[in-house]
Amino acid sequence: MKLKGRGLFVFLAGMLIFTGISRAAASFTVAQVEVEEPQSRRIIHTVTGSGMVDQMKEQAVYAAADVLVEEITVKQGQNVHKGDVLARLDMDSILEKMDSLADEIELLRLQNMDLAAAQQKEQRDKARARTRAGEDYESVVSQSTRNIEEARQSVKEGEEKLKEAKKQAKNQAAEEYEKKLEELQAAVKAAEKAYDKVKEQEENEVLRAKRALEDAQKTPAATYDSEILQIQINQKQQELSDLYRRKREGETGLDRQIKDLEDEIRTLILRQKEMDSAASKQAEERKQTIARAQEDYNSTVKQQERRVKEAKEELDTANKKLKEFLESDGQNILEDASVKAAEEALKEAKKALKEAKQQAKEKKRQAKRNLEDASAADIVSHDAEINRIQIAEKQHTLAMLESVKKNRGKITAPMEGTVTQVQLEIGQRTVETAAFFISDTSGGMSFTTEISKEDAVYVTAGDTVMLVTADKEYEDFSVVSVETDEEEIVKVTVFVPENTLSLGEYADMVLEKESKEYGITLPLSAIHTEKEKNFVFVMVDDTVLGGQYVAQRMDVVVAEKNETYAALTNSALASDNQVIVSSDQMISAGETVRLQDVEE
Repeated sequence: MKLKGRGLFVFLAGMLIFTGISRAAASFTVAQVEVEEPQSRRIIHTVTGSGMVDQMKEQAVYAAADVLVEEITVKQGQNVHKGDVLARLDMDSILEKMDSLADEIELLRLQNMDLAAAQQKEQRDKARARTRAGEDYESVVSQSTRNIEEARQSVKEGEEKLKEAKKQAKNQAAEEYEKKLEELQAAVKAAEKAYDKVKEQEENEVLRAKRALEDAQKTPAATYDSEILQIQINQKQQELSDLYRRKREGETGLDRQIKDLEDEIRTLILRQKEMDSAASKQAEERKQTIARAQEDYNSTVKQQERRVKEAKEELDTANKKLKEFLESDGQNILEDASVKAAEEALKEAKKALKEAKQQAKEKKRQAKRNLEDASAADIVSHDAEINRIQIAEKQHTLAMLESVKKNRGKITAPMEGTVTQVQLEIGQRTVETAAFFISDTSGGMSFTTEISKEDAVYVTAGDTVMLVTADKEYEDFSVVSVETDEEEIVKVTVFVPENTLSLGEYADMVLEKESKEYGITLPLSAIHTEKEKNFVFVMVDDTVLGGQYVAQRMDVVVAEKNETYAALTNSALASDNQVIVSSDQMISAGETVRLQDVEE
């Protein structure tokens, strides 16, 4: 008993040692990850740009478009100081416009999500159709090969049976002369009837194939939609050239009209490309239809000629047999009935082999056509790109409204000067052109820099920025204007007060714009993208193995992001989820992971 107890103890100890070694070896292959829980925070967007200080000119003061004007507090010729209220906009109108823009932006985002989902489904369906067409083609080839091989085997068996029947027929008596004569004459009549029928079928089949070819070659009705779009594009480009001419002549307030017209031209060009793509595909399909109709016509002519030839050969054979029988005066002993049956069976077998080859050819041709149709290129759609352009425009307008909302609807002077133009009316709605023009009388200067279109969404007139030189920082400077030229370069102008920077001095602009507070944000390193869909990996317990963790994929929607963090909406993530933010190797859904070792 003691020896048995010792043996069991040694066995258990060995098992523990091997288990430890196995787990230690697995630890070198399992991905080590870092995790974080989603946090509530605001997304900070930092916009920077370098430029030079220049003399100040007359500056335009803009207001968010399509908002009701509640009060105008200045008049033309009046002197104002920086920060003086020029006008007040109706807060209800501001909030209403912001809600409307937010709904429009969300609708466009949902449309793009639907477009992406539809495109993915179409791609999946297309891939499935290609796969099935390929499988059908392989199946047709395989089945046709089997059918031909079986027909060949039947021919071989028929030849052997005929040989055996002829051998046996040598010892059999000849049939009566009159009976044989009647049979041969009947065979001639049957062959003549079959020949006439085949000739008639040939004429009908060839006529139908010819009509199908003529129908396919008919020229489709002309359409001038693309030319009409080109006329519209030319007209709008003429209008755009006229706006640029007016701008060069000194007319102000045209920038927004120019940008809208350029967006309209880009949209029309994209529509024209999409229309041209569809027309090209239709032309290719018509060309393919004509080719197939021509192919069918040639095949029909060839097939009918073959059938007529075969019927004619059978008729000639029957006449020849009858002639030979009459010339021999019945001396040639007729073959035994079993020989005749074997010959007929062999003839049918050869005919079946010929038909099997013809059917195989036709089925392969049809299966190949189906595979070509399933592999045809799709018409390119630019709807998603057009939606993204509209989203960027609406986000820019929404940012302007947010700035006005924070200022309680007040439009303020960005600098000291004289009001030269007032282009608002109480009770009317603002437009996209400048609301006021102020001429500089303070002796201040301006700083100008260029930023990207993406950063321009976060910069609006009236924003506070910081200018940084080589040896000093200047805070609380105001953005006078944000303008986009014909080359889509965004220029930001900042008012520089007296006794600060010097004329011609270089500086860097820094602007920070804070978003609304989001309930769920994660480091950008946690976000992965595949086929335009965003997702994260969450570390969860493995319910099968127990004591281990696996990476679970969760799809998410990114509402806003900067260089460090991303804010999520419509997400199933909970605040206590352990989201994987980094890993020492590539991971995939369902893969075993473990927390990264912490160095002491």
